[in-house]
Amino acid sequence: MLRTSRAGSASRPHNGGSAGYILLELVAALALIGFLVVMAFPALTQGTNQPRFRALSIGTATLLRDARTSAIARGSEVYAVFDRRRRTIQTGKHVVSIPTDVEVGLLAGSRCEASGERIVIAFRADGSNCGGVFRFARGDRTSRVRLNWLTGHVEILQGSG
Repeated sequence: MLRTSRAGSASRPHNGGSAGYILLELVAALALIGFLVVMAFPALTQGTNQPRFRALSIGTATLLRDARTSAIARGSEVYAVFDRRRRTIQTGKHVVSIPTDVEVGLLAGSRCEASGERIVIAFRADGSNCGGVFRFARGDRTSRVRLNWLTGHVEILQGSG
């Protein structure tokens, strides 16, 4: 039944504010569910999953290819630095961070500069470099990023090795 207000317009019947109370319960329940999801999310994403592991190899290969391209374009040497302690591979502002649950190793060419925890791969203007193979492993997954010293060709090899 519609009531008429003093101005003569129809208004809906007042149900005592229960609609507002139900909306408040719904918002509180959604907030609680959201909070639980946020708290549980780190537990669900622990470790390096398959896509992140693959992205590590792709990111490393891309960084090395970009360093070679920059050396050729500039006509001068560009350096990629592998820092074992910081678990990073860096050229200029570009950095690939290696997750702590991933084992990493670098078999570098004899002409690569090594000092302590750092190995420097120099890319020359002619496209050559000192060569090397990065090896990433986590559980039964392994991946290698191989850098040809003469041609500068970078390739990703999945699987054992």
